[in-house]
Amino acid sequence: RDSVASRGLGDVYKRQEEYYVLIAQAREHGLNDLADAMQANANEDAAHGGRYASMLGEGVSAEDAIWDRARAFWQAEASARPALQSIADKVRAAGRDDIADAIEDTIPEEEGHAKRLEAVFKAHGKTLK
Repeated sequence: RDSVASRGLGDVYKRQEEYYVLIAQAREHGLNDLADAMQANANEDAAHGGRYASMLGEGVSAEDAIWDRARAFWQAEASARPALQSIADKVRAAGRDDIADAIEDTIPEEEGHAKRLEAVFKAHGKTLK
């Protein structure tokens, strides 16, 4: 693994966060065309970062290890409800119902992410346990 080049990927990952903040802000102001363009750019840049990281030896390479890592992502998605609800409850208790509502709105999306992965695992005859 090339640690110097790998450290440079931190800039790519930080840029992703900035993209998504700007996307959300643009949508809040009704600038959907700007948000859509930024979303497309963010998705493509995320794919670039993934490709660079893979080329640098980050992540895993054997197919079984890929499934194991994907299984860990599934577990996080499938178990997100209690953690997100706890965060929403704390935020709500702090008087930010708007943020708590937004967090709660993401819970079904997280469950959808788990279902999407479940379908792929099933299609490949893989178990999730």
